[in-house]
Amino acid sequence: MICVGEASVPGVRRHHAVLVMGGGPAGSSAAYTLASRGVDVGLIDKAAFPRAKLCGGLLSMRSRKLFARIFGDAAWDPAHEYECAGIRLFHLDRCLSDVDGHKPLYFTNRYHFDDYLLSLAKARGSAMYLGDGVASIDLTQRVCTLQSGAEVSFDYLIGADGVNSLVARTLFGAAYDRSKIAFALEMDVDRALLTREVHRPEIYFGIVNWGYGWVFPKRDTVTVGVGGIQARNPHMKRDFEAFLCSLFGTMPPGKIKGHHLPFGDYKREPGRDRVLLAGDAAGLVEPITGEGIAFAMQSGHEAALAVQAALQADGQVRVLPLYRQRCREITRALDHANRMRYLVFPKFCERLFVRMLPSSTITHMHLDLMADEIDYRDYANRLSRRLLKRVVSGRFF
Repeated sequence: MICVGEASVPGVRRHHAVLVMGGGPAGSSAAYTLASRGVDVGLIDKAAFPRAKLCGGLLSMRSRKLFARIFGDAAWDPAHEYECAGIRLFHLDRCLSDVDGHKPLYFTNRYHFDDYLLSLAKARGSAMYLGDGVASIDLTQRVCTLQSGAEVSFDYLIGADGVNSLVARTLFGAAYDRSKIAFALEMDVDRALLTREVHRPEIYFGIVNWGYGWVFPKRDTVTVGVGGIQARNPHMKRDFEAFLCSLFGTMPPGKIKGHHLPFGDYKREPGRDRVLLAGDAAGLVEPITGEGIAFAMQSGHEAALAVQAALQADGQVRVLPLYRQRCREITRALDHANRMRYLVFPKFCERLFVRMLPSSTITHMHLDLMADEIDYRDYANRLSRRLLKRVVSGRFF
């Protein structure tokens, strides 16, 4: 455990103006933002970093822009290990669109990425409590008790502790809605086992219900995964194994890992009183592109700025309404993406969408969206018009 002062001694309490729970992109962004503005901030994570984290690891241009906004002059190159400029879109095993030479996409290993962001926050002066999980949170006394018995008190708490957030469970009794949650299965496979080269990310529709499959290139491996609404995919493991066999000719060696994803089911009230939720803990994962890292960094940053404003106002400003206001850019995007799901994932609409994919215009729109060069409203309007034309013309069989 990396600790500060006497916090590792059971029964001895250390205090921070702000305590951040979770050392992923949301938590590191929050801690960095606060520490760089002179706010006393501590960050707790049960893991000792670097640590493995299940994730496809795609970093869009939106992620890069947000990284620069939040972390200033910090180098971007250590954040990723592979770069390309295109995408391939499939329906089952049929390639429908292949675009190269467009906007850059980056791929990272969260083992290194999260450790890098955490190191930036630590360098700014964030106190780190790593390798010691939280046993309980007393929101009345504003105290976290760690598994070691150490106690850390706080004035404000930012829960950035993932989809199974203890902070969210302490606030609401459940971290997510089981009827709406998505689930993902992934495996990292040696590139040498592929029967062909994969230089660009590949997205596969028709593999699972209300979701998709993916193959993401990394330096030495490819990350293969499927994700979709859990309630609509009772046989996801079987479908994933079939997908793997279709790619590699047989089941590749490796361990299949799974995790929940809050596919657009974000929390309308991302906190209570002096407690805020950010990143996956707030449900901020976009259901069309699956992007979560960018929104995690952005929400962690906005949570920190909201808390800073409340501290400067000596508690005369309520932090939650301010945070909701600062996150309107994120929630508006997720609202549009949630509506767009009904243009893409239902079986009838999937047939229309698949018919449209050979048009490079749709693929370029998708990449422009991920590059943050068009907004979700514009993307939804353009996609709706094209689908409507197909319906009116009868060109959907």
